[in-house]
Amino acid sequence: MKFLTIDYIKQHSRIDFDCEDGVLATYGASAENTLLAYIRRTLDNVRDMNDGDIPPDMYHAALMLTEQAYNHRGPVSPTNMSIVGYAFDMKVKPLMRLDGRTDLQAERDTLLEMLDGVRSDLDFDYAQLSEPTDEQTEAYDAMVQRIGQTRATYAAVPAPSARVCAKLRTAVTDIETECETIFDEY
Repeated sequence: MKFLTIDYIKQHSRIDFDCEDGVLATYGASAENTLLAYIRRTLDNVRDMNDGDIPPDMYHAALMLTEQAYNHRGPVSPTNMSIVGYAFDMKVKPLMRLDGRTDLQAERDTLLEMLDGVRSDLDFDYAQLSEPTDEQTEAYDAMVQRIGQTRATYAAVPAPSARVCAKLRTAVTDIETECETIFDEY
């Protein structure tokens, strides 16, 4: 088990014998895995969110699942209707990652920040030119426009897909490469 212990499970479920410790360990490990899958997070991610600790609500939710599995060992059927209930949802909903798009939005925002960094580097390099030629100024202006258009296009996408992020990643890489050599030609 990752964070539950047999003793903690037995205390929660008021079990005072040892003959089913193996079953409790199996149900406890399953409950932990189910809970982490349900909230779409890793244990390390949960700990990072909580200063290295497991939140009490997560312990309680895992204990509820473990006790549910122990008390109702068979599958749910019309004659065996048993659910964990509202309290479980109240414990774990605040821990849930909303959906995969959150990660893609974060990736998009990181790529846009990288694009802003490329623009800053370009501005710095242009400012270092003592007397820029007309060609250098035109190249600079064209690149500034391209960066602005790229940024505006991708920033306007409210829920980017993996494909959109891949296209933006390629665009940022291409722009960065061009900016590194933009003034070398002149």
